[in-house]
Amino acid sequence: MPRILRAALAAVLLFSSFAAGAQDAATAVPASDAVAADATPAPPPRAIDAADLSAYVDGLVDAAMERDGIAGVTVAVVDREGPLLLRGYGFSSLEPRREVDPAGTLFRIASISKTFTYLLGLQLVDAGRLDLDKPVNDYLPEALKLPDDGYPPVLVRHLFTHTAGFEDSAMGHLFVDRADRVLSPTEYLQRHRPKRVRAPGTFAVYSNYSVALLGALVAHVSGADPGSGSGASFDTLVERQLFQPMGMRLTTFREPLRDGDPRKSGPAFDGRWSKGFERAGGAFRPQAFEHIAHAGPAGGASSTASDMGRYMRMLLRGGELDGVRVLSPSQYARLAAEPLFRNAPQVGGFSYGFFDTRIGSLRVLGHGGATSWFHSNMAVAPDAGVGVFISTNTDTGRRFAGQFAEKVFQRYFEQARVPPPAAVPEGFDASRFAGSYSSKRGNYTSAEKAFLATTAQVAAADDGSLVITVGGEGSRWVPEGGLVFREAEGPGRIVFFEDGDGRVAGYDSPLGHNAFERVGPMQQGNTLLAGIALAGAVSLLVLVGGWLRRGRRDQAAPAARRSAFWLYLSALAWLAFVVLVLVYMRGAEADETALFYGYPGTLFTALLWSVPLLFVLVLVDLLHLPAAWRARGWGFWRKLRHTAAVAVYVFAAVLLWTWNLVGWKL
Repeated sequence: MPRILRAALAAVLLFSSFAAGAQDAATAVPASDAVAADATPAPPPRAIDAADLSAYVDGLVDAAMERDGIAGVTVAVVDREGPLLLRGYGFSSLEPRREVDPAGTLFRIASISKTFTYLLGLQLVDAGRLDLDKPVNDYLPEALKLPDDGYPPVLVRHLFTHTAGFEDSAMGHLFVDRADRVLSPTEYLQRHRPKRVRAPGTFAVYSNYSVALLGALVAHVSGADPGSGSGASFDTLVERQLFQPMGMRLTTFREPLRDGDPRKSGPAFDGRWSKGFERAGGAFRPQAFEHIAHAGPAGGASSTASDMGRYMRMLLRGGELDGVRVLSPSQYARLAAEPLFRNAPQVGGFSYGFFDTRIGSLRVLGHGGATSWFHSNMAVAPDAGVGVFISTNTDTGRRFAGQFAEKVFQRYFEQARVPPPAAVPEGFDASRFAGSYSSKRGNYTSAEKAFLATTAQVAAADDGSLVITVGGEGSRWVPEGGLVFREAEGPGRIVFFEDGDGRVAGYDSPLGHNAFERVGPMQQGNTLLAGIALAGAVSLLVLVGGWLRRGRRDQAAPAARRSAFWLYLSALAWLAFVVLVLVYMRGAEADETALFYGYPGTLFTALLWSVPLLFVLVLVDLLHLPAAWRARGWGFWRKLRHTAAVAVYVFAAVLLWTWNLVGWKL
């Protein structure tokens, strides 16, 4: 029962008791009946004991902050009736020092922002103003229509489910560290449109661009602030349709931008944003504000734990909050229905953009979000009637933010607890699954490929399980039958898929927002690094060999001497290239943000435009190779060394081409 109705009923009963007290004693009701008449309905039992939750969460957060070095954390745990826990931990600023206030400190919630964009789109779908199965070009303004690129048209449903087929792109543009670098949404969506690399509807592969485009589409169809071209249209729409009805006073897509920018946040938000921190050298280093207003619908919102608690309560209450209907029953029914898309039946899916997953047997709708410094997660379990939100303001908070909701649900709800996996079947052969797999969420057509690639190494353990290592972190997976594997220490499942010949070709990730495809050695980042390093080492050996032979007369023919000359020149060029690559990598390790914000940068641009020269030198070396083999006075081993050096340069050049590391692919 809505709170306002309970309050009204209590007032009526209270008034009746006063009226009854004014009656003649002869007509008074028996005492037992009077008590019953005066009593208000007992509130429904809370899903979680608040005192126990407080102690439990305090312990979790304190331990994580100390273990991982996290400056500040903000938490909201709510049920349908109200907050169970709203708490801030640590600090949001060092100068001046400010503690985290769950009701007043703004954290960047990054991709959780997408859920607001999805709800605006859902409202239009339910109203019949958007058709999921029509091309997005039917609804986009002329400036943003997608070109015909040989694939079938992108439909509206593909933007809700990350199935449009876009490659990933982020370097140098998704987040920017200065307000004067923030573009208008139209300019951003035109300038940084990624290529489509697969047919729509084949795989769900997470795409920030898809949701930024959906935001522009929603704003255009809604007609909010038409013609502004500044992004204010979307900001105004989400405030009017969602934030104001839910009473989320301190939630905004606006940012501290330059005067005159209609997306600039007002004075109500001044001094409320938490700083983002890098943990380095045992200290917390405050970082610049990360702007994303140009792609705001995909990740630009900031909020407090208190406001996020209100948001989750609305979702738990079927679209209603404090007597205000935010989502109509039909809109909420669409959200709560089966997902619009799953990569496989056993993995998570997308319900109008919300991640639709399970912890144990408990269904959870939610979303995570991350910037360089903030890590957040929101998880709403309708059947349990509880929602959990957490955000951390330090780069080291990723793992804790990702695990927090799962820990809370598993402590208080039996259905969220995961039984131990079954034993591996006798004689199960896991070797067919072993190999290297590359994430489909990557770049395919530009030099960003080398920065955005993620490779998973899958190894068969002695007991028939699989060990999957990504980014140095390993996890164990146990077969459940067929191509399905379950995480040994968690609720996740992965599902392998086969090619037309029955060979294992890849696997779908647990959350359902990505897939990995089997790749050979040339598509692995380690091979690229090894090839560049090998070219540098060989170049050094070639030059040392030439130095040691200085002063000796070469008896070979002029053609052979020219072959040696070009090899020495190639060695100088490759060695210089490798040295500059090392300088670039050292700089990137020292300041990753400079690499990200400043991409591609002068040095990287120069490196990639020098690559065509390396290609020319490799071609010249190949053309002179027959002369080297015909050289009189050259022994067999010198000829072999010369050939091996050319082969290494060819190998390195092929790797650079394979990874798009050439100037015109910046």
